[in-house]
Amino acid sequence: MTRFALGLVGVLSFSAVSLAGPGELFAEKEKDFGISPKGTVLVHYFRFTNTTKETITLGQPRVSCGCVTPALTSNRVAPGETAAVIAYMDTKRIPHAGITKTVLVYVPFQGPQFEEVALKVTTVTRDDLMMSPDTLAFGNVVKGKGATVSTKVTFTSDPKWTVNKATSTGGFVNVEAKLASRSGSIVTYDITATLDKECPAGNWTSDVLLDTSNAAVAKLRIPVTVNVTVAVAALPERVSFGDVKMGAATAEQKVTIQGSTPFKILEVKGADDQLTVKVEKDSAKPVHTVVIAANPTATGGFTRSVEIVTDNKDQPTVIVPVTAKVVSK
Repeated sequence: MTRFALGLVGVLSFSAVSLAGPGELFAEKEKDFGISPKGTVLVHYFRFTNTTKETITLGQPRVSCGCVTPALTSNRVAPGETAAVIAYMDTKRIPHAGITKTVLVYVPFQGPQFEEVALKVTTVTRDDLMMSPDTLAFGNVVKGKGATVSTKVTFTSDPKWTVNKATSTGGFVNVEAKLASRSGSIVTYDITATLDKECPAGNWTSDVLLDTSNAAVAKLRIPVTVNVTVAVAALPERVSFGDVKMGAATAEQKVTIQGSTPFKILEVKGADDQLTVKVEKDSAKPVHTVVIAANPTATGGFTRSVEIVTDNKDQPTVIVPVTAKVVSK
């Protein structure tokens, strides 16, 4: 399976531009959905990261057509944080099929400087094309399990229509297209996407692309969504004590170990005379609190790895890196 990078509906990173205007913070400002069936709702996240040193404030976006509804993941974005403008394009509200429809989304950045950024979404709807469902949505999948979802794609105006190739823009997703039926001018294909068990945890999006024999629908796009979760997770994932004065009072931090089902902590590895770990190991419960305390005895870098051993079969161990910079009094 060819592995491409999945698009993450989470944190992205862009180069800091000291004098960048709001429009320069976006990774992209145009999205072409390509050919789409009449009646589907197309969704795209226009992501940006605040690379300035001030909090960005956004107003309510406006649109050039009522077929698009805009939304914000946040209207205040602190330095270093990522947010997105979401465009929901309802193709049922596009009056004419078979022509290119372009809609502008105007996003007002109200502070620290005012600028209205224009984002663009485009599609061509078809009355003779159907997808059921119109998204390959895996839903929530526990890491290491994998999953399979499918959809039916039907074209009703070409009896010789074929899907010649099916590919995925996302890594860890394999796709297969099989002819389901051919009756007169109506042709249906089954499109099946399989999620690799090695897909990392996160909220991911990608596209399945179909190359077909009809020039009018030469390339079709099917959105893919999945939220990969871990059976047992540590929050925070790592512990950083920052500057710790040697010989001072012991520094402590709490870590929450959370599972999708109740579990026991069987053992803790990695503790020594400079790092202690306190945890209740007797009962099975979905949430455990671990107290990690550092008392380094030498200046310089301090690095440890705490291994939490559980009775969860899907994820028997959780590793929590611990770091600190030890300074003299």
